[in-house]
Amino acid sequence: MKDHVISAVDLLQNEIVTLLQEMIQIPSVNPPGNYDEISHYLEKKLSHYGFVVEVLDVPESLVIEKNLSTTRKNVIATLKGNGTGPSLILNAHLDTVPEDDESKWTQSPFSGHLENGKIYGRGATDSKGRLASYIGAALAMKQAGILLNGDIIIAATCDEETGGELGAGYVTSNGLLKGDFALVEGYSQEIIRAMAGVKQLRIISNGKPAHSGFKWNGINAIEKMAKVITGLEGLQTELKNEPSSIDGMKYTTINVGVITGGTKSNVVPGSCEIEVDLRIIPEHSIDYIINRIEAMIQHLQDEDPEMNITIENGEFETVPTITEPNHPLIIALQKASVEVNGKELPVIGVMGQSDSRWFIQNGIPAINYGPGTPANRIHGYDECMEVEDLINTTKVISLFCLNVVGSEISLSEGVR
Repeated sequence: MKDHVISAVDLLQNEIVTLLQEMIQIPSVNPPGNYDEISHYLEKKLSHYGFVVEVLDVPESLVIEKNLSTTRKNVIATLKGNGTGPSLILNAHLDTVPEDDESKWTQSPFSGHLENGKIYGRGATDSKGRLASYIGAALAMKQAGILLNGDIIIAATCDEETGGELGAGYVTSNGLLKGDFALVEGYSQEIIRAMAGVKQLRIISNGKPAHSGFKWNGINAIEKMAKVITGLEGLQTELKNEPSSIDGMKYTTINVGVITGGTKSNVVPGSCEIEVDLRIIPEHSIDYIINRIEAMIQHLQDEDPEMNITIENGEFETVPTITEPNHPLIIALQKASVEVNGKELPVIGVMGQSDSRWFIQNGIPAINYGPGTPANRIHGYDECMEVEDLINTTKVISLFCLNVVGSEISLSEGVR
């Protein structure tokens, strides 16, 4: 049965490569997020492959509420099983980051050019390469004549690059996408089982403007903010001594990324603002870290009554997510990796985030794995996907699907 599936992937190699090239050639840059053409392409292509396909439009009211200028679409394609086993979602996103300065690309960012075993273009890895691999793995199961106990569901969702709220967030939170397990875009050299929480803050120092020659008549908001920044640095030092137990994750981080304040050098600044990004390990909670920041600032204000500091929420927040290291999903993927490559993969956590959080928060266990490595210049010029990695990873994912939802082989179908 396994040999049938792997042989099917080999026979599908040209189809998978062409699929990726054609998706790259359909720009879906976000912002602004133009999904009409790519969703129409996938609807037609996946229907041709034998999937049951739905294109789900996000309600216009939600799009307007988010001040977005284009429609949001999510493509859900299903290979139906017999209903006796768990259903598996394979999720990658439709959108890409902008191509930036096209003149700095060796190949056109939307060419899908194939050269020296690499496919070039924006989204070649992130995440159209992952999507091509997921579709190829599911198609290999079908081509090999595997009878499925559960459904294999391809979820090509929008807006991951801007948080995924109207993509994976919308379809999972509203019950439009249901399944027992999810595999979400990732890298081929590792299994990601945990991701940091993210919390963004605006911290504002309120002072009193005055002429710099009469500084005593004012309250310098920047100088007061300097104390806050020093306090955050001290808290960061404390957090370094509270490391995560998960490989790949170090400790909760506090990053002061933006600072603004003052009007002229001869004016005592009446206000100063910093924007802070927190990356929070699973051993901590968002509330725990916020409480420590608030306590530190309150202590500073108690020492200096002229300090007037307020804290506001930033634009983004998500809790840490974690899947246990012995979860059946990880066991099934490790088994597939051994069957294809003769070795298990490192199981790690990362300090970034992905759409896996939407699945986990809505009761669907999820891990991250897919073709590509950080060396593929994701988000950079000449983003690419190595064909060898694309096909090899598709083999791993196809056997992973077999381990999760497969039943017996239908000898009447075989590999076509």
